[in-house]
Amino acid sequence: MAWEITTEELLKKYTSGKRNFAGAVVIRERGYGRNYIDLKGAVLRDINLRGADLSFADLRGADLSKADLFSASLIEARLDNAIIRDANLECVNLCGCNLTNADLTGSILYYINAIGAVFRGAILTPFEHAVLIKADFRGAGPARCNWICSGMNVIWDTIMFDGTVLHGAYFGNCDSISK
Repeated sequence: MAWEITTEELLKKYTSGKRNFAGAVVIRERGYGRNYIDLKGAVLRDINLRGADLSFADLRGADLSKADLFSASLIEARLDNAIIRDANLECVNLCGCNLTNADLTGSILYYINAIGAVFRGAILTPFEHAVLIKADFRGAGPARCNWICSGMNVIWDTIMFDGTVLHGAYFGNCDSISK
């Protein structure tokens, strides 16, 4: 069930001990020509944002360790340098999301939609059944091609760890290419 909350209310309730914001639609505030959600540098450890809408959120440098983001919408969100360790990102929509230098160590990344997502320099964990169309993994680590080229992932025009582009379409494996 969706319900609305402002950024200010979310931070105030989180600080007072509330952790369950499942289904919340974080209201975008007017700012510099574009609506945005300002959670830059916020500490939101152990927060429950299942099914929440954080599209266009500025979460640069935020700490989302052990957060439950199952099925959340992070369309075009900024997660540069964010700490997202041991979090549940299963079924999350990362379409157009920027995760440059984000730490995703130990996070669940199954069934993610990462169309146009940027993972440059990010610390990754294995993922499966992901949509990786026009995603960018340059400099991400640990650089293991089999994490992208296995697990029933959809790969198309995806930039790999070393900068090569897999034009695809590939589904499930990249056996026909040299790694």
